Amino acid sequence: MRIPFCEFCVKTRLFCNKCQSLLNSGQYEMYDVDVIDAILKLTDEDQKLKSMLSDVEYYKSYDVGNTYFIALKGIRRVPINIVRSLEDKLTEILNRRVKIIEYTANINELVTQIAYPAKPTVATTWLPDGTNETEVRIMKRDARRLKLKPTDMAKLLSAITNRSVKVKVISRDQLNTA
Repeated sequence: MRIPFCEFCVKTRLFCNKCQSLLNSGQYEMYDVDVIDAILKLTDEDQKLKSMLSDVEYYKSYDVGNTYFIALKGIRRVPINIVRSLEDKLTEILNRRVKIIEYTANINELVTQIAYPAKPTVATTWLPDGTNETEVRIMKRDARRLKLKPTDMAKLLSAITNRSVKVKVISRDQLNTA
């Protein structure tokens, strides 16, 4: 697995100039180091897992509520049962719920992964000042199945995409008027 930090720095928590600058710039947080360390420990113990994750790249972790959302590039090529097993093991090690998602610039794919099992719709509005705003709409009946509050989901999506994202829970009669 490709990681942004030196493996030595992650394991010892003594950071070289490059790794320290990644933390100081705010690009990564200390919990990113904890997550990477947990993944490295698991891959050191399990060679099969290590070979499965060899083409995967760590992008970033996001701390939302009591859950770590771990964005990885290339995780879609790994069988889903291995990914679920990795989530369970990381949950046990980190003492927090863990959800692994495929990092992508496509907001529709991100929303689908994060909102699963709900079925959201995504609408992007271009504003006169040249910016755009993305609105995620989730049916009220599906909102009960969300693992995140709509406000937390909006924060997470905004952090991943660096865009303005709103999440609305709508009823069936608002579907055509929204």
